[in-house]
Amino acid sequence: MNNFIINFCLLFTTITLLFLPFRNRPRVTPNTNLNIRLVLGAIAGLIAVLLMFNSIQIDVARVDLRIVPVVIAMMFGGLPSALVTGLMIVVTRFALTPVEQIDAAILSSIVIGLFIMTIAIVRRYARMTLWHFELMVGIGIVYSLPAIYLLTNSWSTFIKISLAYIFFNLIAGLVTYHLLAELRRHFENIQYQQKLAMTDALTGLANRRRLDDSLSLVGSAEDGYSLILIDIDFFKHVNDTYGHDAGDDVLRQLGTTLASLARPDDLVGRYGGEEFLIILPSTPALDAKKIAELARTTVARNLFPTTMVPDLQITISLGIAHSSGSHTSLEALQQADKALYHSKDTGRNRSTVYTKQLELEQA
Repeated sequence: MNNFIINFCLLFTTITLLFLPFRNRPRVTPNTNLNIRLVLGAIAGLIAVLLMFNSIQIDVARVDLRIVPVVIAMMFGGLPSALVTGLMIVVTRFALTPVEQIDAAILSSIVIGLFIMTIAIVRRYARMTLWHFELMVGIGIVYSLPAIYLLTNSWSTFIKISLAYIFFNLIAGLVTYHLLAELRRHFENIQYQQKLAMTDALTGLANRRRLDDSLSLVGSAEDGYSLILIDIDFFKHVNDTYGHDAGDDVLRQLGTTLASLARPDDLVGRYGGEEFLIILPSTPALDAKKIAELARTTVARNLFPTTMVPDLQITISLGIAHSSGSHTSLEALQQADKALYHSKDTGRNRSTVYTKQLELEQA
């Protein structure tokens, strides 16, 4: 009984600790990337191995809660995960078994193989529910009991052990399922809070904090990056004439427009007020200029309707800077700001690429 309780505590402790690497990842399912599922199988296998090192030796039988990690692997990662877990169990079983008891290891391996094949079929029709999780645990118990009987020397020993084995495995399955569900809710809440901390509440784009973090990352790239700093022309007039609600509508719609024009690796964010920033990794100034012009012309020809003004039109001015790693992200931002100032100072509704000549003209 004490050893089962040790197994019980070890199972839940290792699940909590070893599944922490998945806290920032989407829920693992049989459709997840194969490499992730293999890692899941290895983690479940490690949990099973730790349980086996603390298993209960009865005659030549070794009993523990190893079927629960197998069910975890199958339920979340499918057959590839379960096969990795099962292989680790079989290898460990042979390593722990004396030569004179090798028949017990062979029988245990056969049971694990049949168990995995059976729950692989069940998994095709199962959903992520407690009932189906416990059903798989129950299948493991059904396969294990005949093996335990064959490896024990008496009915009384078999009955005593099997009752404890059934009870603790079913309870372990119940608590494990709820523990995993609670961990997933906790992880998803963390992800949601992290997203909120990095998202502008009005536009849904990256906020200043996330933009600054991304700048520090692209700043270490050898092939350089470009920045496009964007400002809405005469935005104060929109707020003063139509109200701040109309201004917010314009900001939201502009954010959506800019995001629709961005490439997969680009990051669009609201830098503050009516200013937006686009970070373009591995992009030369010439390509950044083309993207900036596409954004400018798209905004100029589209309407930005608000409740009071259904046909409102706006224009934007843009400043472009390129960094090849020779200066800091702050310097790149300052250069983009100078280019933006030149666009606004020379008539607005235009884009300007920062050059040394431009800085000399502004000096």
